[in-house]
Amino acid sequence: MHTVEVEWAKNEKGQFIPNHIPGTEKVLPAQLVLLAMGFLGPEQPLLDALGLERDARSNVKAEHEKYTTSIPGVFAAGDCRRGQSLVVWAINEGRGVARECDLYLMGSTDLP
Repeated sequence: MHTVEVEWAKNEKGQFIPNHIPGTEKVLPAQLVLLAMGFLGPEQPLLDALGLERDARSNVKAEHEKYTTSIPGVFAAGDCRRGQSLVVWAINEGRGVARECDLYLMGSTDLP
């Protein structure tokens, strides 16, 4: 795992952005990495590369309870769809999007 320390500063729009602190790079061995970070919105370069439609808050635009995006076969759930929210909503949407993916891929689903 490659790491670097950052300091948070506001950009010209007043948004907090991370600034790399030179000389703080480290490489650590890891088999599993779990990130627990504040939500700054979905990764815009990824959404740009995929060509996904967004809502007014820059989240992925996806149909409520269907999780379908502007690209057939691409689904969105949790914070990237609804914005920063409670983990229980992310769990609920994770289950819902799994059901919709199963339905899309298999034509039917037994998932609740």
